[in-house]
Amino acid sequence: MPDNPDPNTPDDQEIRSRLCGDVLGGYERWHTDSDRRRAKRYYFESSSASEADESEINGFLQWYVHDFRDAATRRTLMEHHVETHGAQLTPREREMLEALRDSWPGVFEVETVEEGRGIHLRDLASADIIFVSDITASRELVPGDCILSRIEALDGKLMFVSDGFSVPPAVKGEFLKLVDKEARAAGLTRVEFVRRSGNLLYRKIRNLSDQWLKNLQIVNREGDAVEFCHADYGVLDEPALLAKLRSLQELQEDPGKPGEAHFAWLDATAQSPRPVYGHVQVGGGHLRLEAQSRTRLQLGRGLLEAHAAPLLKHQGDACQSLDDFKQRVAASREPPDRSQPIPTELEREMILQMKAQHYARWPDDPLPALGGKTARQALKTKAGRRAVLDLIRDMEHDEAREAKAGQPAFDFTPLRKTLGLEGE
Repeated sequence: MPDNPDPNTPDDQEIRSRLCGDVLGGYERWHTDSDRRRAKRYYFESSSASEADESEINGFLQWYVHDFRDAATRRTLMEHHVETHGAQLTPREREMLEALRDSWPGVFEVETVEEGRGIHLRDLASADIIFVSDITASRELVPGDCILSRIEALDGKLMFVSDGFSVPPAVKGEFLKLVDKEARAAGLTRVEFVRRSGNLLYRKIRNLSDQWLKNLQIVNREGDAVEFCHADYGVLDEPALLAKLRSLQELQEDPGKPGEAHFAWLDATAQSPRPVYGHVQVGGGHLRLEAQSRTRLQLGRGLLEAHAAPLLKHQGDACQSLDDFKQRVAASREPPDRSQPIPTELEREMILQMKAQHYARWPDDPLPALGGKTARQALKTKAGRRAVLDLIRDMEHDEAREAKAGQPAFDFTPLRKTLGLEGE
């Protein structure tokens, strides 16, 4: 056997799988019915796992063999197996079993990625930086990702024991506050609490995520619920329509691709920077008005039809509610769809152009996350500057995940430069 064997070889994979099956099989010997009910109640917050999905079941089994301690001996199944069967194992089997027994859970944030080798992680409990050798993770994770996972030390390397759970960026801060509160109540440090809890922390993460989605309320500066609305029109005379739109003080033309015209719909009564109410796109015999509330959509329609009704034929309206948005956020917890087709070069160019147009307006759009202020306005205070940076970092993280999946990702360097945030 080589001095530093690869634990991902077929032989080691078979040994690991067999060992884990043998350890789990010991529950009938070491756990009473009361122990098993207690384990389910701790993990699922009930004595039943009937509604759990495959990911939850796998997480439970991982916690059950590594962290759950029976009432009689206060040992884990891993500890029982090493003590009872360790002498009968081969040197490699015992080495791998002891690495599994000594593995530890944690909540980790990805610092940097070495494609094809592994990832540098910050342990959020201890603030330590570690390098985990995992080729698959290096191809899927990006800086800013947070995961609840388990680490083992084997053959001089740190490796993931199994798949982890994602910690949504929106709840990371609240999650750490909750951990600190419960650690203090138990008389433990943050590190001690996290390592004793293991995958039980998954339930806290899920509950915080569900509560965040339930309480999520987004309103615009008028107090209307934000919805993603658009109105479509057929254009009867495009040159005449464009001349009319360019004459309106409420509309400011933005650079667009050849064959299309783009206008920002602004508050004509406000001083610079003027609030943005919506956007108008014209091209190919079609006009689309976009606005982020039903009220704004109707006002925008009124503006267009008051000045250009003979040049337009209304085709219909559509709005996407906040509930739909919440469902998409909830769905984003699932693993990414690796079958999603990679865009063609033309499609990539179009997507990046749309993103560039969106983020060119972003500094002057009122943002609910900033209390209705624009990013430029928020930057005037220390707390506002920190909030703007947090938003940009979240957006950069989302775009990094897009790039990882082969999708066109926006470079926020120009936006940072516009706001004077280079290097922060």
